[in-house]
Amino acid sequence: MRVLIAFFTLCLLGLPPGGALAAPPAPGISGVSGTIRSGEARVHFTLRNAFTPEMVEALKSGIEITFKTTVEIERVYRNWFNRPMGKVQYTRSVRYDALSRVYRLHRDDGDELRADVLAALDAMTRFEVVVPITGEVEKGKPYRARVRARLDKVGLSEPLRSIFFFSSLWDVETGWSRGYLQTP
Repeated sequence: MRVLIAFFTLCLLGLPPGGALAAPPAPGISGVSGTIRSGEARVHFTLRNAFTPEMVEALKSGIEITFKTTVEIERVYRNWFNRPMGKVQYTRSVRYDALSRVYRLHRDDGDELRADVLAALDAMTRFEVVVPITGEVEKGKPYRARVRARLDKVGLSEPLRSIFFFSSLWDVETGWSRGYLQTP
């Protein structure tokens, strides 16, 4: 009996903590790139690991999910303060319509329909954003885009917002990601 108790105790001590076994990958922004010219910058990026399995199941049951992204453009100076040239906040939402059995995507620049959940998730995570800029663009000088995204819990209904407030599975927020822009 003592041998069994000692064996189980050693097994329990040897196991890593439960959180370390199933930690979901952190959400993030990748592939920030684009072009800049007088009047506007076009910025491309991808939102990675934004949808947890619980969020996908909630989406399939009809809960609307909204992400807000912030894109900032700046002129980069070496050993000096960078100059902000433009900023835009962009909202993208998706909701499953059970009557027509499609996923309705709402973006600031228009709406579209997707037939399956994978196509809807892909459309929610790939971005091409146009940012109006002020000031002249000098050819050959460094310009950079900074991007951050977060889940908008305000768009959820009140009972869900109260429930998800205490759940870390719905805390989706990325850090700032940066990428250089090409001048024409």
